[in-house]
Amino acid sequence: MKHSQLLSVLLPVNINYPFTYSCTEPLEVGTIVKVSFRNREVYGVVWSHDDLEKNFDQDRIKAIITNKIGDDSIVLPEDLINFLNWVSGYYMMPLGLVLKAAFKKQFFEKRIKKKIYYNYNPTSHSKITKKQEMVVELFREHMALDKNKIMSLSGLSSNVVMRMIKNNTLKVTESYEPPEDKIYLETKIDFTPEQNHTMEEVLASLKEQKVTLIDGITGSGKTELYLEAARRVLKQDKQVLIMLPEITLTQQFIKIFRSRFKNQIGEWHSGMSEGNRKQVWFDTLNKKNRLIVGARSSLFLPFADLGLIVVDEEHDQSYKQDEGIIYNARDMAVLRAKQLKASCILSSATPSVETFENVISKKFNRAILNKRFYGTKLPAISCIDMRDAEKGMNSFLPKEIIEDIQKTKEKNEQSLLFLNRRGYSPLSLCGNCGVRVDCPDCDAWLVLHKNTSRYKCHYCGHTQKSDLKCKNCHSSDNIIQTGLGIEKIDEELGRLFPKMSKIIFSSDYLPSAASLSSALRRIEENRVDLIIGTQLISKGHNFPNLTYVGIMDADFGLELTDIRASERTFQILNQVSGRAGRVKRDSSVKIMTHMPDHQLLQSLINNQREEFYNTELKMRYTSRMPPFARLVAIIISSKNRKLLQDYSQKLGKINNFPKDIELYGPIEAPISRLRKHHRQRFLIRGSKNCNIQLYVKRWLDSYKVPPQIRITIDVDPQYFL
Repeated sequence: MKHSQLLSVLLPVNINYPFTYSCTEPLEVGTIVKVSFRNREVYGVVWSHDDLEKNFDQDRIKAIITNKIGDDSIVLPEDLINFLNWVSGYYMMPLGLVLKAAFKKQFFEKRIKKKIYYNYNPTSHSKITKKQEMVVELFREHMALDKNKIMSLSGLSSNVVMRMIKNNTLKVTESYEPPEDKIYLETKIDFTPEQNHTMEEVLASLKEQKVTLIDGITGSGKTELYLEAARRVLKQDKQVLIMLPEITLTQQFIKIFRSRFKNQIGEWHSGMSEGNRKQVWFDTLNKKNRLIVGARSSLFLPFADLGLIVVDEEHDQSYKQDEGIIYNARDMAVLRAKQLKASCILSSATPSVETFENVISKKFNRAILNKRFYGTKLPAISCIDMRDAEKGMNSFLPKEIIEDIQKTKEKNEQSLLFLNRRGYSPLSLCGNCGVRVDCPDCDAWLVLHKNTSRYKCHYCGHTQKSDLKCKNCHSSDNIIQTGLGIEKIDEELGRLFPKMSKIIFSSDYLPSAASLSSALRRIEENRVDLIIGTQLISKGHNFPNLTYVGIMDADFGLELTDIRASERTFQILNQVSGRAGRVKRDSSVKIMTHMPDHQLLQSLINNQREEFYNTELKMRYTSRMPPFARLVAIIISSKNRKLLQDYSQKLGKINNFPKDIELYGPIEAPISRLRKHHRQRFLIRGSKNCNIQLYVKRWLDSYKVPPQIRITIDVDPQYFL
């Protein structure tokens, strides 16, 4: 009889510790195993070998069911396990929940289907149509192809290919094994003199294994630089991860990367099918994928030999995940590269304040690009003072904007109006009693979306029909729409310019990768005169014919008290402005504001970027805010308001923090109710180098949490709602 070995197995559940199981054979740490847990079978990971001296009742310890996935054992890399441990500890997230980000049980339940390859059957007596002749032509160059490859190369539908298979025009090639298509690494780019100089700085920094910021103005060719760095790392037979902040960018950039590197490229984001995600997961583990292009969750993939991580648009707020596992993917990319002794590149035209401070303090290196790739100038930026701006054609739009759009069209160029507000109207009021139309589940207004004839809550997703009655006086014929959303801008532009083609560039109108690709293609081919966009338009897109940008309601971000409001406003105004004039054309940007003399706007107009960052850093230093201090936000929520208030008050009185850590709160959250849960907030501030997590845990553990209370911990918070 074989002696049983005790193993600690971590399961992908909301628990912070592994469970003990037994096994009759030695297993490596990282081995994926199937075990019985609470009357169901689940997959977990051998996290460590348990101490055999522990006083366990051996008869009560369950044996693992199997350590085989199909015929093989699968072992997660040790560096991934170290990374997951670190993420759990730093962000105070349950370890099992962090593991859940690294794999799904569906990856191991079904084997990956083997591809079926076909060849042309010349002995078939079926008549060949014109469309089918396109397929036959393919086999003059290819020995065999699978169905999807036939469709992609020919551009024909599945029905045409299936008919050829059914008619025996295409036959299965049983013994065919496709040659492995290698990644292509011979593409050379003709850099500008400035890019050549900056590239040398990047490569020197990578040799030092120091985090490198490629800090270049919009349109300066930052992407080409980090792709060249990626090419050199790939030539060392290592893997490269390129992170992008949005799925929308992933779809656009994957085409660029495939044209450059051809093969062994994988993409990773939430919009993929389960089957594709499974294939990419295994191909990354087995090093069949050399280059991965992904959203923030791609950090949790099981890389076999990762040599470089690139974080494009590193300033983007989308890298912070605020639900489930709360973490900042940019910061964790820097950490993972450090753990692996790999290189890390951050890229942005508007770096985050934290990254800028890391450059100043010499923790990061910086490579600068000050000229646009095509030799064009940055757009001329000016303000329209809305306090005395002349309105045109009975419109809420300034006459100057209307005339500029008309002149831009006459030059066969494109205009963009930017307003970071979805829907038609952000606030609806009853004209009889003044009561606002709000969400029944949140402390938030409902936003009217005319395209769907519904009101929508932008926090919880609740919707209701637009023909509603006032909840107070029950009148239905006097609901007043106030404020501007992009749909109202679209409606007004349609009235002013009925013959111009236009498109709304917003997630509500471009919900899928296909719709986004179609919109981008129309804009790039100059089949659109007017673009009306939210912040989605600011994320790295390149529109060669766009020469005019009008920014509406720029004052909104200038009036917020959030410590990062100025930074975010500067970044988004800079990024939106940077969409204009990227290819061989002069361009202009007009900012509509009631505060044209505001320091932030003046920094933007006069291209005084360094001055803005230095001013922002001085303000953060004086007020003891990040990056010169540590913050942890605690959100306590419950459907029971009284229980929430009592618990929060009692917890607030236990202030057992050392003197250098300050506790603020409890206070009602700015959004005091979210998804039917009432909310209270605490904020904990400590010195830059203190172990703030240790003291937060001690404080939270000092008072028992009732089951009706939910506690959310946000280390290094970005938002304070």
